Amino acid sequence: MSVARSINTSGGFVPEYFAYLELPLWMNYERGGGRSIKTAARNILKRKSQWFSNFYRTNRVKYENAGANGAAMRNLPIALVNMNNERRFIIDTFKNSIITHGHPRAIIGSILIGGAQMYFLKHEKIELDSFRDYIYRLLQSSIKIARGDENIAIWLTHQNNNSVYERTYENTIKEAQYFMDHMEKYLPKEDEQYYRFTKALDRNFKGSGVSTAICAIYLALKYIETPENALFRAANMVGSDTDTIASFVGSLIGAFDNDVLSSRRVRHLIFSLQDKNYFKDIGKFLWEITFGSPDFIEEGTIDKTEAFLKIMAWEIGLHEMFWDALEEGNMVVHPTLGKGTIQNKTIKELRRDNYIAKIIKINFNMGQDSLFSFTSFHRRISAREHK
Repeated sequence: MSVARSINTSGGFVPEYFAYLELPLWMNYERGGGRSIKTAARNILKRKSQWFSNFYRTNRVKYENAGANGAAMRNLPIALVNMNNERRFIIDTFKNSIITHGHPRAIIGSILIGGAQMYFLKHEKIELDSFRDYIYRLLQSSIKIARGDENIAIWLTHQNNNSVYERTYENTIKEAQYFMDHMEKYLPKEDEQYYRFTKALDRNFKGSGVSTAICAIYLALKYIETPENALFRAANMVGSDTDTIASFVGSLIGAFDNDVLSSRRVRHLIFSLQDKNYFKDIGKFLWEITFGSPDFIEEGTIDKTEAFLKIMAWEIGLHEMFWDALEEGNMVVHPTLGKGTIQNKTIKELRRDNYIAKIIKINFNMGQDSLFSFTSFHRRISAREHK
């Protein structure tokens, strides 16, 4: 959703809006974000960090080694608005990826799953050879196309010490192609065998952008006539990144088969989906960008200082919420989510001594519900002290 809100009415991804507003503010309401993306979200607030130079390094994670699937997970809106614009798809996929991840596996994983989503949308029949040729063409042209963007060129110059980065990038493309070249012979076999072949069950690689995207493509192709089986297999492959792969599979099924939405079981799932109306609105917005004329004014880029001031204003308001200056039913204004109403406030004790979690649920007018949490010290008073 954050990436979708960062796409302008011309269909272009606005990296400044995503990096300087959406990404840092996401930290207030995220659930289950990966280590790399959380580190990137904190690092982008530093004065010298720009969206194309968000180079972070901690004891646990380094930007240049960040090749997980976080960028691919959020890239679907970019694929949807670029069905007929492969060049912009590659450039905007690069932009989206390098804000948080520096390793080629993250970028190539995003191109893999995004390319598959576009192909599945445009074709009524999926032929493996034709599909592979399409994906290979995207991958092999990607770095040359990306280099044509001024800011990505700056980023590549920084990364490409003695041409090491581009060699790693080319080797990662070969890795992805190797996995895809052997996909056909694994289709009749147990799914677990292909997962092991692609290292999707390897503790050190299971979150790889390449492995997760490839396994999702494998399942979608294998169970294209029985999509519920694809989702079931993805969600229950213990030891893999189940939620990510299942999400990828779902996007491919939805792209290829409109009839799947008429299934009684799927309709039931859609009915129970949180913020379903907002998802529909976002889908309509992206559709109008691709095939129609959105009836609203396009916003420009955002200055980092301006974004920082907006974040500070929200943080102050958030602090007031947690200290009871605002009550249930009061209105708040979020820099990216807009106006909302405080629905409820709860306090939960944590296992950590003398600490509590204060949780506030906000229903935003644009259709999204979000939980914001804050941990604080809460000193208990003993019976002796009370006397």
